[in-house]
Amino acid sequence: MKKHIAVIGAGLSGITIASIIKEKFKVEVFEKSRGVGGRMSTRKELPFIFDHGAQFFKIESNDFKNFVAELIAQQIICPWKLKLAYFEGDNLKKIKMIQKKHKFYVGVPSMDSIVKYMSKDLCVNLNTKIERIIKKGDKWYIYDQNKKRHGHYDWIIISLPAEQSLELIAKTICFHSLIKKIKMVGCISLMVGLNKSLNLDFDAALIKNKDIAWLALNNSKPHRKKNTCLLINSSYEYAKKNSNSSKIKVQKHLLNETRNLINSNLSDAELLKVHQWKYVEAKNHPAEDYFIDRDQKIGVCGDWFINSRVEGAFLSAKKLSNEIL
Repeated sequence: MKKHIAVIGAGLSGITIASIIKEKFKVEVFEKSRGVGGRMSTRKELPFIFDHGAQFFKIESNDFKNFVAELIAQQIICPWKLKLAYFEGDNLKKIKMIQKKHKFYVGVPSMDSIVKYMSKDLCVNLNTKIERIIKKGDKWYIYDQNKKRHGHYDWIIISLPAEQSLELIAKTICFHSLIKKIKMVGCISLMVGLNKSLNLDFDAALIKNKDIAWLALNNSKPHRKKNTCLLINSSYEYAKKNSNSSKIKVQKHLLNETRNLINSNLSDAELLKVHQWKYVEAKNHPAEDYFIDRDQKIGVCGDWFINSRVEGAFLSAKKLSNEIL
């Protein structure tokens, strides 16, 4: 009989490890949201669609290249050719053409298409937030937000941000003190939907020394609808200072910052939505690529172990899966 494993978190890291070990183990995935993807999620506010989490990714390691080869062949992943602007404050420094050789990739027709494709043959429990995990004898049991018990499991794999992982892990787990040291920073995303073109000279921009750090025309990505969908990300510093500010206040400020940058008033847009990402990037990455307690049979993986990027999420999960297998 196959051993039973629970994976908590259906972002790229959780779905990656589940898809790798599913042939040898019986795997169940638990996700608190209504869909898979984590920070590779896509926000649909029809007719506007936003990749409001991860904006793009690169393929640099051979392991990741081999893993996504099928996704590229199926055109679930495509290169994003774009004009990338670089700003210092409100001053445009340069615009660079990003071609296929630069390896900027996105999911098609949306970023969450990647994780959806990978999870299609997995057992995924959506809208199920795991709030407690308990070891009884040599088996694990998990409890969701409705106090419902799931189990029993031979292994528990947690694929959540460091702080959320720590909430589930007892002090008796060997890596508890290590995960406690990890601190993560967040950002605030503003989604702007327009029925007119902005006629910008660029498709995306990296901005230094402002309260916004990134903006992108989501419709400039391959195989997107033509509706103007502008995604604006705050800086980490601004998000930290305004974690408890009202969405109206944040929205107004980010719109003002953007107006100064692109010389366009967006306050009358057809759609304005604010989303707060509490955990985006680790301020201090661990020395390890994953955590594992072999005696207790519990492991943790995620992008924050390596570089807080898409490929980092894959590599952490791949290395932990090798250990489990």
